[in-house]
Amino acid sequence: MAHKNEQQVQRLIDTLDDGNSTYFLHVDLKVSDTEFKKLFSKNSQVHFVRRVKTEWGGFGLVNATLNAMLDIRKTGDFDKIILLSGQDYPIKSNEEIDQYFKNSKFNIFMDHFPLPNHRKWGMGGGMYRVNKYFFGLSWIEKYLAKAINFLAVFIPIINRKLAKGVQPFSGSQWWVMDMRALNYVLDYVADHPEYVKFHRHTFAPDELFFQIILLNCKDESLRDHIANDNLRYMQWKTSEIAHPEILNINDLDNIGESDALFARKFDTGIDEEVINSIDDQLLLKLSSTL
Repeated sequence: MAHKNEQQVQRLIDTLDDGNSTYFLHVDLKVSDTEFKKLFSKNSQVHFVRRVKTEWGGFGLVNATLNAMLDIRKTGDFDKIILLSGQDYPIKSNEEIDQYFKNSKFNIFMDHFPLPNHRKWGMGGGMYRVNKYFFGLSWIEKYLAKAINFLAVFIPIINRKLAKGVQPFSGSQWWVMDMRALNYVLDYVADHPEYVKFHRHTFAPDELFFQIILLNCKDESLRDHIANDNLRYMQWKTSEIAHPEILNINDLDNIGESDALFARKFDTGIDEEVINSIDDQLLLKLSSTL
């Protein structure tokens, strides 16, 4: 999932490229993909996903992810599918990553918690994600949502609610899953168009959409193999901040001590030294920029 810094995205893919992996790249429709396509024109392992506009808080991120998942299913049978942003970077070698998955008893790695979560979101527990309409961040969209949410108090038919018996969950957007889970998600989406319709008006549905499907799965053999861990190292100033901090060279020691497989967010326009040092000190290879 990328929207800028095509050189950084190339570096991410080059670092992960072990000769046995395939990459499905979604470039936000709001930006040009010309440079991305130039960079990967000779790499047959990079497939470009049908592009959609992705806005923070909107359904576009889910839509882009589903497009990639459909392409993955059409392309082949893969052991693990790892959802990465263009600002992620591995902090373990490819060999260590492969060995981790081989040794783990889990097949799905997904940060999750049930809603309401009063510790994280106070009195409401974050249930506004489920029972409040969200149309976008423009003042018109905010006004419309406020008006409809007000009317819903008095007109039950327009109340937002999940299907009966479905427990709401939330968590991080980023996950790892196997083909069985991917197929389950895609089949569920195809069989429940009302679920997709519901989340088109959810705030930040990328943090609920996949959790709700998989954590409500009736198949215990699938559900019991979900680890509550997205395998990412991230730093947050406070729990109220919407985005993790940009990592820099001062974070290298903490990154190195982490058990995670990947870290985010990086921005080579702000601090490239930290990625160079990860290459040299954590991935045990010479940085291509030295």
